[in-house]
Amino acid sequence: MPFFTKYKIEDIAGQISREDILQRSRILIVDDERPDLIEDLMQGGFAVDYLPDITNANMNVIDRPKYDLIILDFGSVGTAFGHDQGLSLLKFIKRVNPTAHVLAYTSKALGTEHAEFFRLADGVLPKDAGIAESMEKIESALAEARSVKNLWKGMLSATGVKPGSKEDDEWQHLFVAGLQKPGKMRALKDKVVKTVGSENGQKVSLFILEKLAELATKSITG
Repeated sequence: MPFFTKYKIEDIAGQISREDILQRSRILIVDDERPDLIEDLMQGGFAVDYLPDITNANMNVIDRPKYDLIILDFGSVGTAFGHDQGLSLLKFIKRVNPTAHVLAYTSKALGTEHAEFFRLADGVLPKDAGIAESMEKIESALAEARSVKNLWKGMLSATGVKPGSKEDDEWQHLFVAGLQKPGKMRALKDKVVKTVGSENGQKVSLFILEKLAELATKSITG
């Protein structure tokens, strides 16, 4: 006898509006030379921060899911995380902030030894791209980063739960049902806390879950 209909993330995943992207998204640019792109983004209504590098002193800015998009240069950044400069920093970002999208931002013709930098990045933003092309790529990356699908994938990564597993299916059902029944959402949060060992990992996972609930509710109500 069937138990009950299991809900999936796809049941509530909707399209994010441009207005929501502008109002709620945050961008971080990491480049040893401050680019003119910052002013273009500010004039376009985007919330953008700039750092010439990420070091041990300020790594906390990406050690939580604050930024939806990180525009990352390759050269002369990230040396605190390894000798591969931007690649070392990119690997660190992907480990601690799995929901953030990263655009490789460089004007240099990198060799084949830098192929992994482009492979691990979620896209490429050439420094010599025009304003229209840059804005189009950035808006597209933000929309993908703030999608329910991407945030769910990031939460699974943060908790160590394998996509497509029985636990993933159970959590998806609890999440979707929890949008209408608070008890289901509390049950999911309890499971997340029990699954993640570290206190920081719990905070990150629950933060992502709250962000998911906000976006999913907006998707349902419009």
